[in-house]
Amino acid sequence: MTDYLTDFVTHLRAQDRSAHTIAAYQRDVAAFLAWLEAQLGKAVQPLEVTPFDVQKYRDTLEDADRKPAGVNRRLAALRAFFAWAIAAGHASANPVQSVRGVKQDARTPKALTAQEVYRLQREAAAQRQLAEAKAGDDTSPTLVDALRDEALLNLLLYTGLRVSECADLRVADAVLNGKDPRVIVRAGKGRKYREVPLHKEPKKAVEAYLAVRPTDRGEAMFLGQRGALGARGMQFRIAALAEAAGLKDVTPHVLRHTFATRLLREAKVDLVTVAALLGHSSIATTQIYTQPSEGDKAAAVGGLR
Repeated sequence: MTDYLTDFVTHLRAQDRSAHTIAAYQRDVAAFLAWLEAQLGKAVQPLEVTPFDVQKYRDTLEDADRKPAGVNRRLAALRAFFAWAIAAGHASANPVQSVRGVKQDARTPKALTAQEVYRLQREAAAQRQLAEAKAGDDTSPTLVDALRDEALLNLLLYTGLRVSECADLRVADAVLNGKDPRVIVRAGKGRKYREVPLHKEPKKAVEAYLAVRPTDRGEAMFLGQRGALGARGMQFRIAALAEAAGLKDVTPHVLRHTFATRLLREAKVDLVTVAALLGHSSIATTQIYTQPSEGDKAAAVGGLR
């Protein structure tokens, strides 16, 4: 089945799917094929895979205490694989089609509290101030990195960009002059273009960083030691800031959730606008942010007499 999987990955690339999606689908399909071969003692062709095989695999994942979202993601990968196999003439039916996903409660994504946002922003500002004090009149690499981290943090907090979108930004994508400062996402999820208005905080932070950003390492907005700062590097920098601020489990995706939650709950922005800012294709995706959090539920019960 290795050749089939290789052809499937080629198909995904031709569809211009993101590198993250391709890697996840390849990994999930490979895991199923390895499991099936272990069960049967031999490799099988896509045409031979039955709904019973997929159902048994789903049950095995559940028995292993896999989270519903993870099980459903694997089923989605298999569904896409067999849809491709049918189109390519390697299968006559999709064995995943009749297998139901695992039911899961709609859970509000983790978002930071106002106090946690303050602590995170304050830590970035404190590190920048310390670097400024040590650098004096010079521009040291430490100061450049501190300004970069502060700009990255504020951009994620006030735009809700996906970390992959942030990693793809070029200097020219930050429109800082004029009455409508904004950041341009040229190829978001689904290769969609959108423009996100810039709040004064990230605008100020990005301007300060770009003023000292090295100009000899390419066009990427955010730079590391060897060129563009990638998504993993950004995740590491945000995690380091959070740890220094005494916070746990803070990722760029948590900052995206925080942006959406603040828009809906604090600014009372409508779902359609929030969906457009986040780059969601449907407001159904955005509606998850309207679900009460565990803190909301606890506060509600605690208010009873």
